[in-house]
Amino acid sequence: MNKKRVIVLAAVTFLSIIAYTQTSGFLEPNQRSALVVLIVASGLWTSEAVPLAATAILIPLMQSVMGIQAFSSALTPFFSTTVMLLLGGFMLAVAVEKYDLDEYFAFLILSRFNTGAKTVVLAVMFATGFLSMWISNSASTALLIAMALKITDQIKDEKGNFSKIMVLAIAYSATAGGLSTLVGTTTCAMAAASLKTMIGYDISFLGWMVFGLPIAFIQILVIWVVLFMIFPTDVTEIPPIERPNGGLSGNQKLTMGIFLFAVFAWITGKLPGPIANAIGWAGHGYSSSMVAATILVLLYFTDLIEDRDIRNGKWSTLLLIGGGLSLGKALEVTGLVDVISDVLMNLTAGGSPFVAITIVVVAGLGISIIASNTASAGIFLPIAIGLGQKIGFSPVILAVAVGISTSLDFMLPVGTPPNAIAYSTGRVTMAEMIKAGILLDLVGAIVTITFAYLIWPMLI
Repeated sequence: MNKKRVIVLAAVTFLSIIAYTQTSGFLEPNQRSALVVLIVASGLWTSEAVPLAATAILIPLMQSVMGIQAFSSALTPFFSTTVMLLLGGFMLAVAVEKYDLDEYFAFLILSRFNTGAKTVVLAVMFATGFLSMWISNSASTALLIAMALKITDQIKDEKGNFSKIMVLAIAYSATAGGLSTLVGTTTCAMAAASLKTMIGYDISFLGWMVFGLPIAFIQILVIWVVLFMIFPTDVTEIPPIERPNGGLSGNQKLTMGIFLFAVFAWITGKLPGPIANAIGWAGHGYSSSMVAATILVLLYFTDLIEDRDIRNGKWSTLLLIGGGLSLGKALEVTGLVDVISDVLMNLTAGGSPFVAITIVVVAGLGISIIASNTASAGIFLPIAIGLGQKIGFSPVILAVAVGISTSLDFMLPVGTPPNAIAYSTGRVTMAEMIKAGILLDLVGAIVTITFAYLIWPMLI
């Protein structure tokens, strides 16, 4: 073992022993056991002393050993409908990347905006955000940053700021775009899954977009303004973007067809009341997870993906999601989530919804700066839902706020994969990322809190 792992494991063990022995006066035995699981999971996830997926597997194992749940029950969340939803989304992204369809999408959007530098940057950002709604934000970032660097290498950039703007704009807009859909980033899917598991609330694919898309749109515009403000540039014009060689191949057309089917099927699963009444159709009624399973079958039946492609399906992320949902179930079945909610309620000025929203947004964003956003969501989602029930405020709003805020970090390379990709280009320093990111984190938190308090209650 390396030194960091030994230190973290010793610290987590010590804190767990203290927590278990010192809470016997006001916690039941199973609640004390759940508290130990929470401490271990939080400590290992936050420090990343061991692989995140390993901690996720440890969670159901500890529950079984400590008598919280049967091992089979603790493992159930590892193949929930949310896991199927994300697996279908991940494999669709694999097919899109495999046949370079993402590059074609990027050209379609960017080729229509090739005049001024600021216009092109904004077009690149919306292209990245759109791609990140449906495929991996890492993939969309890597693709468009490669294209952006080709562009910036062809222009005279005396201050060197335009290349900084381009790489950060792409990374940040990929993060923002992922907030728009249930397959855009894992924390959104986890929020929907936690609501379904804990209170039986089923949020549709389009229903999530109503919450997330406005936040993403505003955040992209804010990123655009902030980056040009922090990094002034003399670049005003850029060369036109070249079309990818040749037309679409047969596999590309087939992938395009399945991609368009996926978008349509996900959006029309359950239409909002006003739209359903206007067109006389409430949607096809199949869940987003069933659509994802259908997509997966179609990809295999058409030979677009093969067995060897399944390794690219981000299994460690799926394990991490299962661990987070299993942790939430442990807190729920033992009643520990109610105890924690009681403590938080005392901090909300008598149950103030505004204070509750602020607490979960700031806490979720704060932890995600130094830890995995998926792990942060796994820790805070059950607590946020329990807090909403305790103070009589919509747990849906608090869960959505956690799902979004835990994916809003723009400060550090370790915060999100897009941030790491941008930093790896060597065009931007850590100090420059922090300078831009801290302002964007603050704005993102304010925007999310404002929408959650003023707008979202009208959408429930």
